[in-house]
Amino acid sequence: MDAERADGSAIARPLVEVHGVGKRFPLLGRRRERAWGLLGATGRLAHKVALEDVSLSVGAGETVGLIGENGSGKTTLLRIIAGTTSPTTGTVRVEPPVSAILELGLGFHPSFTGRENAMLYGALVGVPEEIMRERLATVLEFAELGEAIDQPLRTYSSGMSARLAFSVATHVEPRVLVVDEVLAVGDTSFQKKCIDRMVRSKDAGGTVLFCTHSMYMVTSFCQTAVWLREGRVAAHGPAHEVVRAYESFVYTRDKRRMEQHALDGASQPGGASITGLRVIPDGPIDGASPLRFEFEIDNASADRRFQVAVAIDTLDGRTALLACSQWDGREPFGGRERLWAALTIPNLPVQPGEYTASAVVFDETGLQLLDRLVAPRPLVVTGGDRWTPALLRLPHAWESGER
Repeated sequence: MDAERADGSAIARPLVEVHGVGKRFPLLGRRRERAWGLLGATGRLAHKVALEDVSLSVGAGETVGLIGENGSGKTTLLRIIAGTTSPTTGTVRVEPPVSAILELGLGFHPSFTGRENAMLYGALVGVPEEIMRERLATVLEFAELGEAIDQPLRTYSSGMSARLAFSVATHVEPRVLVVDEVLAVGDTSFQKKCIDRMVRSKDAGGTVLFCTHSMYMVTSFCQTAVWLREGRVAAHGPAHEVVRAYESFVYTRDKRRMEQHALDGASQPGGASITGLRVIPDGPIDGASPLRFEFEIDNASADRRFQVAVAIDTLDGRTALLACSQWDGREPFGGRERLWAALTIPNLPVQPGEYTASAVVFDETGLQLLDRLVAPRPLVVTGGDRWTPALLRLPHAWESGER
C-alpha cells in the first residue's frame, strides 16, 4: 500500500526495493566439501562473494542499467530480483508480476515446442491459461519463428531461443521486466523490436532493469545506472554520470596495461598492431606550434578494417586530446598489410608540463581495442613558470571599470 505525504497525496511505492543484499557461493572442490554442501554444512566451506551490501530502489516507469566488468555480480543481482535465486543476506521486495530474460532457455523445456513453451512460461509467471491463449497469436507473431514454432526447443539456435524468450516475457504484461545481455544474440531488426517493446513497457508504468556492456544503450535508454565492481556498488545515479565514471575507470586501467605492454614489447592479439610512433617536432614545444603524429600499422590481413586514434594525457591520467578517426567520419583503414596514418593539430593550448602521447588501433566498429603504443619519451610543453591546476592555456583578457 502506498504511503501518504503530509498533504494527503499518495507517495508511489517503488516496484523494486533491494536493501543490503549479499550473495555468497560455497566453493565445492574436494569430495569432502561436496558432501558438506549436500548436508547443508556450508559454514565450514570457503565462499566466493558475488554481491556485498547492495541496495537500490526503482520506481514505476523507471529504467535502470546495470554495468560493470564480467564477474562483477550483475547477473547474480538480476537473478535475485527475478526470484530465481535467493540472497544470502539482505532483503528484496519486487512487485509482481516479474518477467525475466536471463540465460537462454531459462523457464523453457527443451523437448517442448515453441508454442508449448510459451504457454508454460505464462503459467510460471502466473498468467491464467485462457488469457495466455488469447495472447498466444500476438506472442508468436512477434517472435517471427515461422514453422519452427511447432518444433522442439532443442532444435532452436540461440537467436531463435532469444526471440521466443523475449516475446513471451514482454507479452505477459509484467510490472517488472528484467533483461540480461541475451539480446546480443539477435539480429539488428529484432533488437530494435525488443527496444521498442521495452520502451512501451516503461511508458506503461513498468520498471525495466537492463544489464548490458553497451554504454550507448545505457545512456540512451536508462534514466539511472548502477556500476557494480567486485560485487559492490561503485556508483549509482544518473546514467550519463555513472557511465562516465565507469569509462574513466576502464580507460585508466587499460591505459596502464597498454603502457606496460609497450614497455615489455609484448604483442597484443587482434590482427593489427602499431609498430612505430613519431611525434613531430621531436623535442619541447611551446603549445602554439603545429604538432604531427605519424605511426605505422601492421595488418594481419588486408581484408581487415580498423579505426585509429591519438591521445595526449597528463601524467596523472587526465585526457587533453582524444582524436578518433571514426568520430571524425573517416572510413575504416585497411586494404593492405602495412600502412601508415598521421594526425596534425594546429596547436596544443595546454599548460606547460609533461604529457604522454599514444596511438591506438580499434576494430572496424571502434568498440574493441586492438593495440596501443605509447611514445617512448614524454611530450614536453614549455612556456610560463607558474604552476596551475588548470589543463588548458587559452587566450583571455581582463577588463575593469566602475559601476
